Amino acid sequence: MGKTNDKTEQFPPCIFCNNESGSEEHIWPAWIHRHKKFGPLKMQEGAGPQVIADDPEQTVNTVCHTCNNTWMSQLEQKNIPSLKPMVDGTSIEIDPGRQRLLREWAVKTAMINDSTKVRNGNLMFYTDQERTAMRESRAIPTHTRIWLGHLDEDWHIGMHGTDFTLTDGNKIRLGEGSATTVYMGRFVVQVVTEHVKPEYADPDFRGAQPKPRNWERKLIETWPNLSKKVVWPPPLPFTNGGPEGIAYLMDRWRMGTPVKAGSI
Repeated sequence: MGKTNDKTEQFPPCIFCNNESGSEEHIWPAWIHRHKKFGPLKMQEGAGPQVIADDPEQTVNTVCHTCNNTWMSQLEQKNIPSLKPMVDGTSIEIDPGRQRLLREWAVKTAMINDSTKVRNGNLMFYTDQERTAMRESRAIPTHTRIWLGHLDEDWHIGMHGTDFTLTDGNKIRLGEGSATTVYMGRFVVQVVTEHVKPEYADPDFRGAQPKPRNWERKLIETWPNLSKKVVWPPPLPFTNGGPEGIAYLMDRWRMGTPVKAGSI
């Protein structure tokens, strides 16, 4: 009779609640892999090396079984009617209700991606309060901006994260920011959240500006700007490479830009 191992693997608390994590949550929803076959998965954090995995059905274990199978699963199902045509590149009109669901999905995904980053002390960018508010009321964190874009090919899948520093141009650190770019098929979404130090906080804060480019032709801002309807896709697509490549979207927050002291 073989030996019995009584040790069970211990996981840290779920990033959205106090339950033990360890549920295998797909970085991209399971339905998307049934809907379309993708090429290798591409992931990158900041200026680190790009990781390419043959199996695109990657999972993370930083959430608990309860969160994974209740509100997160419900949010996923509610977004399928919008995400599926965008993954395929079909033009759609997105009403305010669907815009809200897409924003919630995008921020939830950014928070999960943030939980996988390797940092000093394993500190995450999104706070406990922000993650709890997402679970309890699907609240979008303060100073968050969200854009939708599209790719001209439909077999790519990837996620890229970048943390950046907010400064006033005189080496004064005003806060930090985090950008997450997700693409699957022809669908692209970028989430940027900024944390401003209390001593520099101001209701009129507008955030750092990205590297200049024709973003207004390539991206649709869905938060905090609100619209009665959004017609997707935007006029110009991102390509897999070249001067219009999606690499420029992922790169636009890598260095950030100084924030005028008067706007903080």
